[in-house]
Amino acid sequence: MRITTALLGFVATGALLGSSTALPQGALPTTLHEEAEITVNQGASADGFLRVAIQPQSGTKREATIAVTKSMGENDIAQKLADALRTAVGPDYEVDKDAGEHVKIRKARNEVSNFSVEITFSAPGFSIVLDT
Repeated sequence: MRITTALLGFVATGALLGSSTALPQGALPTTLHEEAEITVNQGASADGFLRVAIQPQSGTKREATIAVTKSMGENDIAQKLADALRTAVGPDYEVDKDAGEHVKIRKARNEVSNFSVEITFSAPGFSIVLDT
């Protein structure tokens, strides 16, 4: 399954501004994964943030938020995200970054809960693809 989140920032902004189409908190459907790959396409064209939250099927949400600057390319954003996620997810999940713009998250052991991924960002110029 491949999900592109290029318009996610606009959707989140609409929800925050009181859009009548926003769903109530907790009403959003979720898909659980054993592993996921986040791909960063292009660099940022302005400053902002990128937040990735991992929600285990049973357990506490784990979040990593990074500052994104106009000068960051896709590989820089992916590296900074991978570093932040490693700290956030702890020993239950593994985070790997390849030589480019891909960040992989997977369960460290079979008995660890499957997880959902939530991605939010505010910096324009790049897009995020979630592959599972």
